[in-house]
Amino acid sequence: MKKIYFSLLLFVVVLAGVAEGQVIKVISISNYTLDVKVGEKVAVKNTITVKNLIGSPIVPGIGEIRLQKRSPTKVLFFSIPFTENPGPVSVNGVRAYTGDGKQIPVNVTSEGDYTSIRYEIWYPVEPGREFTFVVEYESEELAERGILFSDVSIPVGSDMEIQSINARFRSASGWKMVYSGRAPDRLPAGGIAFYTAEFSPLPLPDVGIRWSVFLWSLVLLLSLVVFTYITKYGKKSE
Repeated sequence: MKKIYFSLLLFVVVLAGVAEGQVIKVISISNYTLDVKVGEKVAVKNTITVKNLIGSPIVPGIGEIRLQKRSPTKVLFFSIPFTENPGPVSVNGVRAYTGDGKQIPVNVTSEGDYTSIRYEIWYPVEPGREFTFVVEYESEELAERGILFSDVSIPVGSDMEIQSINARFRSASGWKMVYSGRAPDRLPAGGIAFYTAEFSPLPLPDVGIRWSVFLWSLVLLLSLVVFTYITKYGKKSE
């Protein structure tokens, strides 16, 4: 299965001096909302609110979202288990803007085996205050699609603490969400969590596991039972 890796980096400019050698928390993400719309493409909207934790104004500066896919090696039409090939993710429709709609400079580059979405925020954030911005993009490579199921798994991680995370998935094709993964609602600095959903045209209930995994496991189990039966009793009949 193809995996998508995500990381959020933010470089902060402090507008007043901090005592040399003093290690303090300068900024945190007080709220992170991940909106994912699944259709022919997967549209992702990241709404991020950062908070100034010190007694001096700060400028968030240059931030970066990294995306990387890891797909198994294929021979003809078959995927080789336990193999992974990292590579960049093709994205389009990329834009960034502040909470009140002002455009933020954004640039997309392919950095070898990952895609970098860099944005620049030069608005000062006063002590104790918050600043909200949005980064949006679309990609055809963020979902694993089949005849009956479409799986999306988007990780969230950051080099700073995320105090609150809210992930929302919805379908653009009318398919029903039949599985929603359980993930933490906050993350420590350096942490990472996967936010997962599965969609299907079938009216299946959310039973806490991926239906695609369950049905394929059931097919393999039944195939094994049939093979064992034929092997054991077929020879006796001869």
